[in-house]
Amino acid sequence: MALDLELNKIIISLQAEERSRRKQALEEILKNISQEEILERPDHLVKIWESVHRFIVRIINDDMETCRDLTVEILQIFLQVLPPDDKHIIYILPIMSKRLGMQELIEPSEEVRLKCVSLLRTIILKYKDLLGPYVQDVTGILTRTVIDNYPNVKKESCKCISDYAKTLSRHFYSQSEYLIKPILTNFTHQHYRVRLAAVEAIGHVIQYGNSKSVEEVSTPLAQRLFDQSGIVRKAVIEVSGHWLVKLPDRYGWWHRLLPLIMTGLHDELAEIRKRAADLWDAAGKLYLEENENDEKLKDKMDFLVEDLEHYPPEISRPNLGCRVIAQQNLCKLINGISVELGDWLPDIRVRSAQLLCVLILNVEENVTQHIEKLLPPMYRACNDEDRRVANCVETAARYLGYFVQPKIYCHLVLPTLDESPTAGHLRVFAAIISGSERKALSQHLDEIANFLKQPDICRSKKSNYQRQILLCCNSLLVVCKEDCVMVTQALFIIIFTTYAMSAEPLVREEAERLLEILVDVNSLRNVQDLFCHYVRPLIMLINEDCASWTVYSAESQIFCACLSRSEVAMSRNMDLALSVFKKTMGKDADPELKLRYFILLSEYFLNNQNLHCHIEDPHKFVSAIIEELIVPGLIWAAGRAAEAIRTAAVGCLCAILQNKVMNSENENEADSFKKEKSRVSITTEQFLSIFDEIAPVLVSLIDDKAKKTRLYSMRAICLLVTIGQKLSCLNDEHIYRTYPVILKRLDDGCDDVRYAAVEALVDVWSAVPQDYDTVAGRSHVDALYTTMIIHLDDPETRFQKIMLDALKLVAKIYPELLHQKLHSCRPNFRNKIGVDALLEYCQNIFKRN
Repeated sequence: MALDLELNKIIISLQAEERSRRKQALEEILKNISQEEILERPDHLVKIWESVHRFIVRIINDDMETCRDLTVEILQIFLQVLPPDDKHIIYILPIMSKRLGMQELIEPSEEVRLKCVSLLRTIILKYKDLLGPYVQDVTGILTRTVIDNYPNVKKESCKCISDYAKTLSRHFYSQSEYLIKPILTNFTHQHYRVRLAAVEAIGHVIQYGNSKSVEEVSTPLAQRLFDQSGIVRKAVIEVSGHWLVKLPDRYGWWHRLLPLIMTGLHDELAEIRKRAADLWDAAGKLYLEENENDEKLKDKMDFLVEDLEHYPPEISRPNLGCRVIAQQNLCKLINGISVELGDWLPDIRVRSAQLLCVLILNVEENVTQHIEKLLPPMYRACNDEDRRVANCVETAARYLGYFVQPKIYCHLVLPTLDESPTAGHLRVFAAIISGSERKALSQHLDEIANFLKQPDICRSKKSNYQRQILLCCNSLLVVCKEDCVMVTQALFIIIFTTYAMSAEPLVREEAERLLEILVDVNSLRNVQDLFCHYVRPLIMLINEDCASWTVYSAESQIFCACLSRSEVAMSRNMDLALSVFKKTMGKDADPELKLRYFILLSEYFLNNQNLHCHIEDPHKFVSAIIEELIVPGLIWAAGRAAEAIRTAAVGCLCAILQNKVMNSENENEADSFKKEKSRVSITTEQFLSIFDEIAPVLVSLIDDKAKKTRLYSMRAICLLVTIGQKLSCLNDEHIYRTYPVILKRLDDGCDDVRYAAVEALVDVWSAVPQDYDTVAGRSHVDALYTTMIIHLDDPETRFQKIMLDALKLVAKIYPELLHQKLHSCRPNFRNKIGVDALLEYCQNIFKRN
């Protein structure tokens, strides 16, 4: 009786116009039904429900938020405890549908909307099939709440949809398509928990709903594999893995599910990679169980080898079921991968490349029939600026090498390379070669090496291209090892051409390393041995049209590299080198090229002092070099280019004159003069011929405008005199022809030239014989002393000292004349100390004599 009175009071308050009374009544109900003794006596709770539920349901539409909030809480408690009965929800769901499921949202409070969705979730779990008549209302509510602005409402709605799908699967099938798009809007939400809930909800919607929607959700799910949150990515893998084994008509959707699970095999988190591998393995095993009666599959299980002999190391081979699934769907995936390898988003290109790697490992030799479609996008991807993309595609290409025969890929790759070679083409080709089996590849070594050595393939100045062509050579050497002996000449041409044309130190280092490998493969002693065996065919290959070379020509760069790198080998092939020099250093040749060759020749002669040991006919060689190359370069011509060439030519002449091919140094001071003479590589007649030809030109060049030309010319004359002394073939006339012009250089405007002139005078006059006729040559000695004495009083103290030392060295020629001239002109000198020192030196000579 007391309860009835209490309920009557509450009912009256619930209908009151004052908000406070309605609120107070709701609070009273909430307080009563929350008591344990009431909850333990369902008959009391039912009685309360029967009395108040019509009034409570109306308050869901109340103007006061607090009242609506309390009402939803009360309904939640009642519906959780009361036994399921459709009359309990007959009013609730339509009202909720009106407030939450309309296009224009009526319920303004986020908290109330959240509690309403929680209430709906409770109803779904409790009432199950009783909700059949209300599925459209439920669907309408959830399609609206799942796109709510409040993140918690979104999450709760996604969980509610999952429960809806699992609990009312029979009714849900027809409703699932309405929920797909609203859920997908949450895939890009800023809160990762919302994204996670949405992914899980999509998993259940597809599992229990119409699986045709896989087409619609696969792309958004794939995009979530780029999610910054590992939890979200793992959820995608879990969903796709679950579909692989549980989705009713999954066989028709393999091509949509494989990219999802296979991409997870390359996730940055080890936990996700392992989970993806386990799920994929389970899918393969289930496929084998389901198709154990298939005759073709039986044959494969009985006869195929489980572990291949030639297989990528440290890679676990997928089970047969996985391989069969991938092979059946490869044709549907190839086009998509090819397109996405060129996508504008780097992450998509990376994922596509990773997917390609996994796919090739699963389809194995079946990739052969699709390789023609795969290669072009792989070429482009290997030119990608993003290293991740290029590296993944390179790995995929290496896997191709394990499963595609060289006969097939050579037929496809080489013609494409011939048309438009790029670094990407070569990188893919190198990777494929690196994965090939030795025996199969060795049969095509000749074809590959001869193709790569073609001028339009191996002669590039682009660093990246050069690195990739060296990578091709490296792959051939690593895979085929000693079998590469048969193509050593071709590999040498490719590697050395790249070395010659590269300006990047790292590329040159790699080329050097590969040359060392070639040495080992051919069992040679060192790289010089390799050059001796293979440099001649290379020179013969490039010298056909050498007259048209410029400094930028590939052939010119190769020849220069031969000259600077293959020391002994070039000495043994000087007949070919001279032929090239004659054609490229003629009158009409490129001035810049001539200059470069003179400089290279200078370095070559300075760095290779044992040329006479390797050149077949040193006498002929020296004559040809000087007469046909050096002398034409010394002839004066107008212009700065001609001036530079003259300087380089006279510098080259100095290098030749210093080389042992013409000027052997005395190795042992105790050697006799006869033995020293026998080691000089040219004859007396040849020397005199050379002297007569070049001395007049050098004398004229001592007056050249260029400082270095003047310096080198005097140096060359000194070297000629030194060689003449060793051959004992100089006479007075040789000295008289050279010294006057050197004397003039004592007044040169350049101090370096003046110092060099003093040194040259000493060297030239030191060649006079012991029995020199001072009477006959008095005028020449007088001219020498007179000029030198004048410069003893030079304004520069350093030059005075140098001149004093020089005069002491030449004083022995005719000391009496020098003493006489010094004594007569001493009063006119400022440098009396120098004059006195020289007079004293002359007197000492008299005493010794």
